[in-house]
Amino acid sequence: MRGRRRSSASSSRVRFSGASSGAAHRQWYRAIADHYDGFANPVWMGRTEVFLDRLFRRHGIGNAVDVACGTFAIDLRLAKRGYEIVGRDLSPDMIRVGRRALRMAGLRADLGVADMRTLRVRRKFDAVLCLGTAFNYLAEPRDVRLALRSFRHLLRPGGLLVLDLTNFDAFIDRPMNVRTEMDYRTSDGTRIGIFGFNDQNPSKTAHIARFLTVVQRGRDIRIGFDEAPLKVWRKEGIARALAREGFRLVEWWGDLRVGSQYRRKTSPRLVVVACAPDRTGKFRETP
Repeated sequence: MRGRRRSSASSSRVRFSGASSGAAHRQWYRAIADHYDGFANPVWMGRTEVFLDRLFRRHGIGNAVDVACGTFAIDLRLAKRGYEIVGRDLSPDMIRVGRRALRMAGLRADLGVADMRTLRVRRKFDAVLCLGTAFNYLAEPRDVRLALRSFRHLLRPGGLLVLDLTNFDAFIDRPMNVRTEMDYRTSDGTRIGIFGFNDQNPSKTAHIARFLTVVQRGRDIRIGFDEAPLKVWRKEGIARALAREGFRLVEWWGDLRVGSQYRRKTSPRLVVVACAPDRTGKFRETP
């Protein structure tokens, strides 16, 4: 008769956290902030840097505020090119990582915690950046109006707004709702797994993003669940929303990549470049 198998002397400490969408984002970013830049595709980062640099040069942009700057990774690249970039983000942990990156690069910039819907800075900017799907997380009409009015308040007369949105039209009819988003191992041995369990409402006007995140450091395992609705923007809808708040559409792109034309059914992104009116209420000519 085979004897009873003894339990291993080693075991893992598992902690689980779940929260509503607002609180969950803070917990999620706190858990992955120190490793966030390791997830980034360096090719994508390089393409985005070049895209914004060329856009800025065409339109005479010398400074900008990034209203959802995250770890300031893209902005740091622009700062190294000589642009003056101010960064704001809702996550204190992402701002902490961004400040650390600035110190390591020997550069200085104004970074702080703020909400794009109520953001006020005592100056005007040549451009406002809102990248990386951040604007899609404003799911309520009131929040959209508040954010767009905040953007216009931040811009100098004739300044540019750059909105980077998920192009849901490319996959909303055939979504991959269950998938592995990330399986990443850091240099110190920490392993991070992010799994997506998404859904859409029947009218396809909202995308429900659900993430199960597992962070393992040695025997310590932390599991977190995050859920948030994203607004499904289409080209016509965002055009109307911008026009209502006094913006004029300047350019459409299908990605933050030079020459990437917008194609409704295939482009990964919906990138909108819009112009604020000048002091007379008119729009300046764009190159």
